[in-house]
Amino acid sequence: MFGDQLPSLAGFRQRPERGAHDHHDKYKIRSKEQALPPDVAWAAGFMVNSFIRPSDLRTLKHRHVEIVRGENIYLRMNLPETKSHGKPIVTLYPAVRIYEQILKHQRAEGRGAPDDYLFLPHLRDRNYALAVLGFHLNWVLSETGLKIGAHGQARSMYSFRHSAITFRLLYGQGIDLLTLARNARTSVDVINTYYASTVTGEQNIALLQSRRSRKAAFS
Repeated sequence: MFGDQLPSLAGFRQRPERGAHDHHDKYKIRSKEQALPPDVAWAAGFMVNSFIRPSDLRTLKHRHVEIVRGENIYLRMNLPETKSHGKPIVTLYPAVRIYEQILKHQRAEGRGAPDDYLFLPHLRDRNYALAVLGFHLNWVLSETGLKIGAHGQARSMYSFRHSAITFRLLYGQGIDLLTLARNARTSVDVINTYYASTVTGEQNIALLQSRRSRKAAFS
């Protein structure tokens, strides 16, 4: 899991040393994809604020995304069905700002059409596109000393989804597990087993000690 502030890539070296970490899973990353693209920071921030899985980065297109502006501002995403879950996902507000940055950048390059992908849209092989994002993420984590978490676990792209769900458990005022599970396209059992297990009572001490007003308690 990551903290509230993701590392800034400002001033970060834009390309790994020649030959360093140039493979990701079964793919060899071509030299022209070894320059750090802005999509890496966008993907990290987007995942933390949208609950999506890494595999969704591969398939997510602009036609799946709708900006909703009302009392609350968020993205409504009608993603392809995953793991028998097909309901829309709604995001936190920061995901809106990230999406607007992506759209502005892509439109300047003649992209951003409904069937264009959000991340690395120029790569037609979407499995390779996901591998490129994973390659750069692993490189950034290694360079910043964040590859290994506080409990000795190796961080990966999936850690951003873990952070998204865990932050809601910690900071989402009174959010119920069913709502969170449905929006993250998972089950309450999975939330309890894999995400809530990292949350301690002390981390939510304010909620544990909170009290409803006498009037609310007896209404």
